[in-house]
Amino acid sequence: MSKTKEEIEVIKGKGNVRFEKLSRYAKIRSPLEKFEVVEQEIEFRKDPLINHWSRINKLRADRVKQASAPGENFETNLQTVVENSAKKCFFCPENLTSYTPKFSEELGLGERITVGDFNLFPNLYVFSQYHAVGTLGNDHFTQLDKFTPKIWQEAIEGSIKFFKAVHKYDTNVKYPSINFNFLPPSASSIIHPHIQIIQDIKPTKLTEKLLRKSQQYTNETKSNYWSDLIASERKLGERFIVENEFMTWLATFSPMGKNELTGIVTIPKTDISTFTKADSRDLAVGLTKAFKALYHARGATSINMALYLGPIGQDRSDDYRINLKIVSRPNLLPNYTGDIGFMELLHYEPIAAASPENIAETVRKYF
Repeated sequence: MSKTKEEIEVIKGKGNVRFEKLSRYAKIRSPLEKFEVVEQEIEFRKDPLINHWSRINKLRADRVKQASAPGENFETNLQTVVENSAKKCFFCPENLTSYTPKFSEELGLGERITVGDFNLFPNLYVFSQYHAVGTLGNDHFTQLDKFTPKIWQEAIEGSIKFFKAVHKYDTNVKYPSINFNFLPPSASSIIHPHIQIIQDIKPTKLTEKLLRKSQQYTNETKSNYWSDLIASERKLGERFIVENEFMTWLATFSPMGKNELTGIVTIPKTDISTFTKADSRDLAVGLTKAFKALYHARGATSINMALYLGPIGQDRSDDYRINLKIVSRPNLLPNYTGDIGFMELLHYEPIAAASPENIAETVRKYF
């Protein structure tokens, strides 16, 4: 451990992995302490790869949240939302074929992709050239800790079929992603659990940065960043959670969201289209364990998730590994849907629903 002249604490890991943080202290006269002076620590943490900074104040977990439902009201709120949304859910089996879009014929996928109880079809309002939605099981609602590996294995296998078909149709479209907004606080507009998968000619902003920085790290060190990160975290032990032959789970050093977990697929496959059924099963098992852990250990009921995949048709195993992030979102409230979803929070790409030109046209007369 060392400190620079700026008092940044640096813990050196394997290779060029560095865990850097800077602590500063704020003083206030707190009404919670009869207006005595209290001191709060703010930690600034730098991500070892992409160099983004996050801020941590551990006391913020104790602050009053007037807009959030107390824990005892969650079940009541959930029951209300589930019952109201179930009255005409487009994703439930009895409505799906009548109310969801169909794939265009040139992809050769048929009308929809079905793997077991997983059904994949085009998103009705897309923000990617190839943007599909897939239902996670037939039940209108599944609690976060109740997802089974079977449900997620079917979703992964169905997604891979889509990725392969799109890439076969247009080999320039090689950057896929699998994403999950769960419940309205995560910006999910539909209660029925579903994933969103996208595939474009260019990667999302964060995926591009992960790929570029990983390659840069390998060029400089002749080593794989993700292997070095795992070795570093394993040795330190503080944020290391678990590992097996397929993947490793960590609590993220410099998180982008609440209760953030990072999953790293350690097998040397960066192109998800090369996954076997066993690979899909192992990833599904890891995901469902992470969901269950966040639900029971951290009280998470709503989440966002993003998988950062390597390009289709390329082997990037020398410098990259498939990785993912899961963050928890606020508790569910009736009549509330968040507007920050997986794209904004976990890909660094805002989604706009109106054009700037239209905004200018409609507001101009009021100036």
